[in-house]
Amino acid sequence: MSPPTIKVMIADDHSLVRVGLASMLASEGNFDVVAEARNGAEVLDLYRQHQPDVLILDVRMPGLDGIETLRRLRAEYPAAKAIMLSTAKLEDEVAQAMDAGAYGFLSKSEQPSVLVTMIRKVADGESLFSAIKSRDVREHEPLSPRELEVLQCIALGHSSQQIADELFLSIHTVKMYVKGILSKLHTKDRAGAVAIGFAKGILKV
Repeated sequence: MSPPTIKVMIADDHSLVRVGLASMLASEGNFDVVAEARNGAEVLDLYRQHQPDVLILDVRMPGLDGIETLRRLRAEYPAAKAIMLSTAKLEDEVAQAMDAGAYGFLSKSEQPSVLVTMIRKVADGESLFSAIKSRDVREHEPLSPRELEVLQCIALGHSSQQIADELFLSIHTVKMYVKGILSKLHTKDRAGAVAIGFAKGILKV
């Protein structure tokens, strides 16, 4: 049985970004990009028309920025699920996105596979900020230097075998490091670790 179609709306003031995201999602097979918006006002109008499962929302748009747009959208549609995208991950920006009700936050330089995974999880109702409170974005159980190296490789989309080859470790050792990272960051999978890593400032763009 094929997976259910996920209706996605993309909001970004740069047409190349919208076209690129739409093309990438189309290649995945079970995504339907139902609308594209250039600014906050269009987001509110088009969301009412199309009721997408997941909204991909640029943080920095002219006029009504992404965070204020999300606040207004969630006031009207409390169940709206949005993933915020930005060219940088400033901690205050991430905290504001969480406060506004975002389900996730990713850099535009992130690997496409991470965004695809996040969209699917958010469509299923999972918030990748569930382990984080805006008041403690800067607080986390410290990762060891080697765990940080492994997490950085994960953020680049590397498999366990690729990480093992790059860091000259055994595959078993890599898996142990990954297990430790997930435990310290209180998340279940790699996509969550990457999202939390950026949100807490452990990872940098």
